[in-house]
Amino acid sequence: MITTDNILNVKKPKLKAEIIDVLKNRFSPRVFSDEEVNKKDFNSIIEAVRWTPSSSNRQPWFFYVAKKGGKEFEKVLSCLNKDNYWAKNASYLLVGCYLDEDEKGKNNYGQYDLGQAVMSLVVQAQSLGYYTHQMGGFNKDMIKEVLVIKFPVFPWVVVAIGKIGDYSNVDQILIDKDNKERKRKEIISQKI
Repeated sequence: MITTDNILNVKKPKLKAEIIDVLKNRFSPRVFSDEEVNKKDFNSIIEAVRWTPSSSNRQPWFFYVAKKGGKEFEKVLSCLNKDNYWAKNASYLLVGCYLDEDEKGKNNYGQYDLGQAVMSLVVQAQSLGYYTHQMGGFNKDMIKEVLVIKFPVFPWVVVAIGKIGDYSNVDQILIDKDNKERKRKEIISQKI
């Protein structure tokens, strides 16, 4: 029988240099527990997003917050691809959006800045003992409709947040997906 500890052990990276524990221990589980993210911790995660750097300090991100048990959670869940069914157990689903333009005009760095904001969210959540799983597998047109998202806001990612769950009693397909070693490409650089 596979346990959560087995999964965490498999996910330990083989590092070429030491990195901070938050990055070393981070991975994207598909199994979340029923334990809620408490309000204080959630506010801390959102505050980390607020202090994310951005191009020209435009802060072109926007998050729709859907807490488990609410109507919005069910709406977001209904927009996910079928293979992301496991997200129903997360404490929160956040729909990360970027603003394509603002009062300064077109923003060519909105997606990049949203990515930085999501990384801030991930790092802060991990530092508090929570896990995240970022998903691009959702119907963008449908999510725009159910959340009434209009231009210039573009939904780009859904992030599940919660405590890691118990792998000893879940679908084998989830175990098979998560019970794999983390691998990374070599960093390619060229001296000039």
